[in-house]
Amino acid sequence: MSADTGAAPAHIEPVFNLLRRFGLASLAVIVAIAVATSVVLSDFVTEQFLRREARLTADFVQQVLLTNESIGFFENSGDPDLARRFAASIDHLRSMAEVRRINVYSREGAVLWSDDTAIIGKRFNRNDELERALGGELVVEGGKMSATQRAKAEHAGMSAQSVFYVETYMPVRMTGRSEVSGVIELYRAPEALSAAITQGHWRIWLSAGLGALALYLTLFWIVRSADRRIRNQHERLVKTETMAAVGELAASVAHNIRNPLASIRSSAELAMAISCSVPCEQMRDIMTSVDRIELWLRDLVNLGHTDPLPYAKVDAAQLLRECFERGADEFRRRGIDARVETGELPANVKVDRALLGHVLHSIVNNATEATAPGGRVTGEVRAKGGRVEIRTADSGCGIAPENLSRLFGLFFTTKPRGLGIGLTLARRAVERFGGTIRAESAVGIGTTMIIELPGVS
Repeated sequence: MSADTGAAPAHIEPVFNLLRRFGLASLAVIVAIAVATSVVLSDFVTEQFLRREARLTADFVQQVLLTNESIGFFENSGDPDLARRFAASIDHLRSMAEVRRINVYSREGAVLWSDDTAIIGKRFNRNDELERALGGELVVEGGKMSATQRAKAEHAGMSAQSVFYVETYMPVRMTGRSEVSGVIELYRAPEALSAAITQGHWRIWLSAGLGALALYLTLFWIVRSADRRIRNQHERLVKTETMAAVGELAASVAHNIRNPLASIRSSAELAMAISCSVPCEQMRDIMTSVDRIELWLRDLVNLGHTDPLPYAKVDAAQLLRECFERGADEFRRRGIDARVETGELPANVKVDRALLGHVLHSIVNNATEATAPGGRVTGEVRAKGGRVEIRTADSGCGIAPENLSRLFGLFFTTKPRGLGIGLTLARRAVERFGGTIRAESAVGIGTTMIIELPGVS
């Protein structure tokens, strides 16, 4: 079937691609926020775990020293009785789980006792943690044992299997005194604490990742919906403005052409009435051509109208049969086999009868022009699932695939003298009725136009 349609206006892309920019920018921002939040929370959780563990350990050590009355060893390390009691306290501390090393420092920073007897009596000039602990601060550090950590003098002799360490400097005070009497340093490889911290980190990162993903998908869906709506409104606005311009142009053209057309038709009618010298068949051809031009002008004028129409219940099958009956003379002249098939159920639709009839007439006329003499044009109406389907098929040359997508565009036509508004008007009218129209075609086989409308009882 030849496409009596308008050329589809070029697709206009908005200058600002909202979806693409949002997708990239929001993804970068949300990922950055999720990563930053995870890092901050992981560090905070690690610090809180270590500090709480250090506080509990420091309180325990203080109580052990006070209970054994061995805390005086820090001020009188040469007393054998205090040394014996202090050794018992150390043994008690060494029974704590995961303790790898214990160092005991005097108020002056000298090593009073250590698992490594080689460092007893020595001082470490560059030990910021010890200096802070001697100032009364509970100092705790933790992490993986690096080569730099192992190189520290006080780490000499540490087991090579101690990977994760917690280093706690605990200031010790005599009862009733505020000044620090000494410092006990514990080196621990707390596997349970390490596992708890690692699990906490995994939960933080997993929660942040899932939350970021959910937030991104939600925002992306919202923006995608808004972007689609904006694009649809943009396209509708362009179409409306185009239709308005076409309507104004059509009204001007119709006003200037209709009067000469009326004179031509009247002259043909008068010639048929008063003279037999002019063949009546030629006069009828003139009148038919004038009527066809009048229909084209009406198409142009109606193309830009958006006024509400007087809808009524119409039998779609009867309306299609009337269109085929109006083309009966043309079918006979061209030797075309034309027929209409209808289903058993009523095929009623609520439309403007005149406008839908004009749409069907335009489609049937296109099918007739596209069909070679001796071909076939069929119509079919079926009611199913609350919808009414109107099919019109021809055995013409068909439509090329590259033209099928442009079929309903404004001013696109394959006819040498076509205006390219017929199917554009048809689509506009069908959409006003709440329906859809589409084409199925194969080159060399023919074309089928399918209209679906809401059915009424």
